[in-house]
Amino acid sequence: MELPQRLQTQWTESAQAWIAADQSVRTGMLDRWMLDSIGDVTGKSAIDIGCGDGRFSRLLSQLGATVTGVDLTETFIERAKSLSADETYLLGNAETLHGINNDTYDIAVSYIVLVDLHDFRSAINAAYRVLRPGGRFVVCNIHPMRSPNPGGWIKQGDTKLFYPVDNYTDEGPREFNWFGRKFVNMHYTLSSYISAFFDAGFTLRALHEPIPSAEELAANPTFDDEYRIPNFIIYSLEKPTS
Repeated sequence: MELPQRLQTQWTESAQAWIAADQSVRTGMLDRWMLDSIGDVTGKSAIDIGCGDGRFSRLLSQLGATVTGVDLTETFIERAKSLSADETYLLGNAETLHGINNDTYDIAVSYIVLVDLHDFRSAINAAYRVLRPGGRFVVCNIHPMRSPNPGGWIKQGDTKLFYPVDNYTDEGPREFNWFGRKFVNMHYTLSSYISAFFDAGFTLRALHEPIPSAEELAANPTFDDEYRIPNFIIYSLEKPTS
């Protein structure tokens, strides 16, 4: 199977497993970082690119945004529509956002999606296209220090010794076990992502490497790993007004 098709098919086949999966790392830590980066959404239009089953789209809607969610997995879109009628959900490709007009949204969100795309640069360009001048693009992704070796920690017994960073400059697909099957994510260096944002025309307002607060760690003790090596990265970007 060709890589672009595999990247799509693995999500189609794993959609129900994802829906049933524990989302505590998002709800217990990342959502706070994402919302802080996005800022006040009251009265603003937002597009959630790669929205999955619409969980974050619903959250933005509840906070006062008018939200469109886009995803290429039909099972996710059907579930998102069944859970809420307050948002608009579209079956579509993050790499093109075909059918969505230029300069439409105040906010675009990509919440751990670029790592799943064959052509992340096209997706960044598409996000730029559909944002209004002055619009914000907030991207959370797997940290480039994690993505080259998604297999996990080097251990001695049950003790986690370190997380290996190797073959960092060798960009491309990485295979690992997830949901009881072989899954593929795409690895690219930090400089490749930053260059793609700049090439599209974005300016970088902020960059964050999320860690849990003391309260979040107390509620989720396994989050202690987040202090040892960055697991996620958030890019806060803006489309210039001129």
